[in-house]
Amino acid sequence: MDKIGLKRLHHVSFAVSNLAESKHFFGEVLGLPEDNRPDFDFAGAWYALGDRQLHLIEKAGGRGEARGQISRSDHMAMEVADLDAVKARLNECGVPFVEGGNERLGMSQAFCSDPDGHTIEFVRYRA
Repeated sequence: MDKIGLKRLHHVSFAVSNLAESKHFFGEVLGLPEDNRPDFDFAGAWYALGDRQLHLIEKAGGRGEARGQISRSDHMAMEVADLDAVKARLNECGVPFVEGGNERLGMSQAFCSDPDGHTIEFVRYRA
């Protein structure tokens, strides 16, 4: 039991430097459905992550980490039913990825970076 009345994780939020480029990656490449977003006074987009959300918030300035760097600590993970389908889609869209190498732990993983360098993990657990 938590001590603060926590119900569940609601969303993950990423600061992005180019909203259009990030919307293309999450909406077109990954195929996440875009959710309705309140009319905030700053640019952004919301995407459905199963029963949770990803919030993109456009920031002024440059990118975070350099493209292609895979962070083990700062990342978002999405459980998928078919990791081969994810890898095929990433290849089709020219998005480089690395595999996790944790099959001995009962999982297969692939990691890529979004346009701002945020690490995105795709994981498939074996039963």
